Amino acid sequence: MLGKPKETADTDWQSSARGEQAWKEATDEVASRNADTRKTGRKEREDQEREREQERRSAAAKRDAKLIKRRR
Repeated sequence: MLGKPKETADTDWQSSARGEQAWKEATDEVASRNADTRKTGRKEREDQEREREQERRSAAAKRDAKLIKRRR
């Protein structure tokens, strides 16, 4: 059964400013690293997709050239 939480002896407890600052710096660093990684991954995927598209176009041009050659 749930009841009222018991009062603790440390009712005037406050977090340390240094600890809070260190935690914030650590989370900001992780967030920054994650953003950089996302940006790098996005660029790599775009580059790969661009290369694939170029290969598709090249293959299509070769097929078209063969078909045109056959018709002559």
